Amino acid sequence: MNLGMISKYVKAKWSKGLTEKKVDVTTKDIRLLSCFGNGQDIPVCGGLRPSERKMGKFFCGECGCGDKMSTWLNGTDEEYTKLDHPYLSCPRKMPGFSDFEPATDDDNVGMERKRTIIEMLGKEVIENKDLIKPEKKPEPKSTPEMPKEEVKGCRSCAEKAKVRNELIEKLREEKGLEPDFKNARYMTEFNKLWESDPRVIAAEEERKKEPCPKCKRNEIFNKIKTRLVAEGQLEGEELIKKAHELTSKQIYEDAQREAE
Repeated sequence: MNLGMISKYVKAKWSKGLTEKKVDVTTKDIRLLSCFGNGQDIPVCGGLRPSERKMGKFFCGECGCGDKMSTWLNGTDEEYTKLDHPYLSCPRKMPGFSDFEPATDDDNVGMERKRTIIEMLGKEVIENKDLIKPEKKPEPKSTPEMPKEEVKGCRSCAEKAKVRNELIEKLREEKGLEPDFKNARYMTEFNKLWESDPRVIAAEEERKKEPCPKCKRNEIFNKIKTRLVAEGQLEGEELIKKAHELTSKQIYEDAQREAE
């Protein structure tokens, strides 16, 4: 890793901060599109590499960060992936990254791919620097004045996250079950408590009235994941990856329809 790469790596880690701040959902979706394509007219980036350490994970083979947990580009909503860093550079300077540069007239596959992504995002998104080229924003001077919802999402998101943690502890203390959402028994026990909890029911009702971007994304993701499970063609990390790809694709299509 050369000095330039080290500098960009340090900036990314610095932007994450002690509280593990994440970039906004829309910018992350743009980054996912830049890295993984949409499965149709936009192929995956030529720099994308499959992890040799964990099946289903991918990393950038051109930035020099290597194949490790902290540099994997894809993961669940609970995991902090490389694409979650507020400041993040890209060797190809693609949309969504902090060093984004417009496509040039170079006649190569990579530049043609960048042009296609830029055209798909549209002029309004490309000109919004907060989305397409996020920079490190200064910390607010008075954090107590900031409502919790602005930091973590809407009230229903925060409430469900609180209940989820409580139920995990409840299963650990009362039944000796460690959290494993891929385990059928654990999921059965957890869902039984989750679906009957009045706080979750109330939070769902509030979410339906005024969903935040995170709520909307999770709703789309869960519907797509349920459909993929019913089709029975994918499972495990492969299923999650495909569900995330299709979720990003639907969000972009919905945004394009609204803009028309």
